[in-house]
Amino acid sequence: MDTHDWRAQLLPQIRQRKVDEITDELKFYQSHGGELLEVQKIARCYEQKTYAGAASQEDYLQKISSMILSISEKYWRSSLQPVGRQRIIDKILLEKLRRHIPYSGQEGLDELRQIAARFEEKIYYSAASENDYNRGIFLKMPTVEKMGMDLQIQEDGL
Repeated sequence: MDTHDWRAQLLPQIRQRKVDEITDELKFYQSHGGELLEVQKIARCYEQKTYAGAASQEDYLQKISSMILSISEKYWRSSLQPVGRQRIIDKILLEKLRRHIPYSGQEGLDELRQIAARFEEKIYYSAASENDYNRGIFLKMPTVEKMGMDLQIQEDGL
């Protein structure tokens, strides 16, 4: 069977749908509000190269899907709003720190906020995906609690 037979069977509407999917993904993660036509041109170019180089329809669809997935994994940080990150710092990390680490006054609270922000920032920049980021935050909670217990033990021992 000729390897080019599959191309004749692939409807133009399917190819256009794939271009649209790539375009939508690129638009979602577009950071500087570039021209829609430029984004569409990039999507169409990628689709055409993939179409020309694919060995089968399955190969074509798999490569397009992989490309869309890699876009979302690469640019996950741009979809996480600063407000969401601040909420994580304030509501999750800071509240945990306040419950487990003794502090006094506004100065102590500001110091706890800085600790929470550093925790979040380390997790944010080391995460490979949004799921990895969320998992990192979740896994950091026992560390925060242990910090508080260790400080309490030190204070009790003094």
